[in-house]
Amino acid sequence: MAPPGTRSKAPPKDAVAGRRGRPTAARVAAIDAAIKAAALDMFVELGFEAASMDAIAVAAKVSKGTLYARYAGKEPLFRAILEEQLDEWSRRTSTQDHLVSDQLEPRLRHYARTIVAVHNWPEFRRIASLIEASGKAFPDLARDWDEAVTRRSLQTLTRDMEGLGGADVDWAFFAKLFHSAISGWHRAESMHRPVSDEEIIAFADKVIDVILTAIGNARSG
Repeated sequence: MAPPGTRSKAPPKDAVAGRRGRPTAARVAAIDAAIKAAALDMFVELGFEAASMDAIAVAAKVSKGTLYARYAGKEPLFRAILEEQLDEWSRRTSTQDHLVSDQLEPRLRHYARTIVAVHNWPEFRRIASLIEASGKAFPDLARDWDEAVTRRSLQTLTRDMEGLGGADVDWAFFAKLFHSAISGWHRAESMHRPVSDEEIIAFADKVIDVILTAIGNARSG
């Protein structure tokens, strides 16, 4: 307390700023989560084209300045949402990895069944439906989605195959073969008729049999 008749010295500006405080890391994360959740809801409800950044800011209860400071527009915001969803799906699928044998064949069969399970998750279907609805007007979004999903799948599969099978095989090639064969077959078949989970798994098991035979031949050759 200042003596009577004297003036209290004003605290330095940075001290005042410190008391008011910048947002904590938790607060920043909460703001970003609110923006992404509001944006995804609005994209799904209105479509990517009709949703506006101003409306997203209102729905997220943040200022336009706060929103634009983080995301310059809808496309970078949507890409950030996709990357976050992929991170979350990777975490969820990896929680069962310890229950699977550390052998290549059961791992591949587990991976094929995991792909089917992920495609049945409501949140995956939600984004896939949004991508499909927006694909014609915004082909870049559809391409980015396919590239992101493919990249994550190939990275995970290549790492697992190499970790279990050693370094004497071109695992990136076999990972790409696995992914391309299954996704390509499913895409082609689903254009003409509904494809059941059992059909996808049966086809994946045949692909795995071919891959295991090819790996054996590569090693023996």
